[in-house]
Amino acid sequence: MGIKNISWKEELKQELLKIGIESELFISDSFLLMRFRENEQLFLHLITIDTQPGCRETLQLQQDYLAEGKQLIQLWEDVWQNRTVQVLSRISALLGRNKRIHGRKTNILSITQPQADQFLNQHHLQGSATSRYRYALLLNDQIVAVATFSGKRKMIRKHPDYTSAELIRFATADGFTVQGGLSKLLQHFIKTLQPDDVMTYADLDWSYGKGYTKLGFELVAQTPPAEIWLDTQKMIRYFPHRLPPELNLIVAELSAAERVGYLNSAHYFSVFNMGNLKYILHL
Repeated sequence: MGIKNISWKEELKQELLKIGIESELFISDSFLLMRFRENEQLFLHLITIDTQPGCRETLQLQQDYLAEGKQLIQLWEDVWQNRTVQVLSRISALLGRNKRIHGRKTNILSITQPQADQFLNQHHLQGSATSRYRYALLLNDQIVAVATFSGKRKMIRKHPDYTSAELIRFATADGFTVQGGLSKLLQHFIKTLQPDDVMTYADLDWSYGKGYTKLGFELVAQTPPAEIWLDTQKMIRYFPHRLPPELNLIVAELSAAERVGYLNSAHYFSVFNMGNLKYILHL
C-alpha cells in the first residue's frame, strides 16, 4: 500500500502545531479522535485505511456527537496525504482562525473552467469539477473565492417550465473567510440564470450544511454512506461504477466475495463516506 510508515496522526498533530493549533489525540470506544484546546465542540475522527472501523459504527458515532451539539469530522488517512494543505486550511477555518473579508468589498468576475480548476484544486478539499457557470470574487485583483454551477435543467415532473440548477463547488482562498461571499455569488447566478430553484449537497464527512440553512436552503434528503474503492498505490478514490474500465470488465463477472478478493490483490481497498445532505433553495 502507498501508505507512509510514520504515523500520519502524529504528522497531523505536528503540522497543526506549526500553525499554532494545539490538539490532543484520545481513544473513545476504540475510535481514535482528536480534540482542540480552543474549541470544545469540534472533533476529528482519524481513520486509518487498514484498521478502519465499520461504516455503521462510524455513522452512529457521528450521530451521537451531533445529538450533543458537537461536530465530528471524518478524516481519512488518504485524504490527509492527498490534500494536506486543504485539510489544514479547513480545520483553521472551522476554528475561526481565518482572516475575514467583507463580500461587499469584492467584485464578481466570470471565469473559465481552467481558472476555476486552478483555484479549486488548490483550495477545495474535493478539488474541481466540471461546471457550466463559474464566478469568482476579486479583492485588489486577487481571486479570494470561487463558486461553480451547473446549467439549468428542466424538472417536468414539477412543471413543464420549471428549471433547477446545482451549486457544484464553493471555496475561499486559504486563510480567508469571505463574509457574505457565497450569498453574493449565489444571488448573481440566480439573477443571471433565473432558475426556479438551486440545489446543492453538503459532504457529511466534513459538514452538516448549516451555512446553507442560513442562506435559506431547505434540507430535503440525506443520502446513505457510500462504498468507495481506494487505489492505495496511486491514492485515488473511485465509486464502484467508476472503477477503471479494465477492472470493471473483470469484476463484472465475479461474485461479491471474489470481487473483493480480486480488487484487494490489485491494491484496491474498500473505504466509505458518510453520505450527503441534499439542500434546495426555492426561488
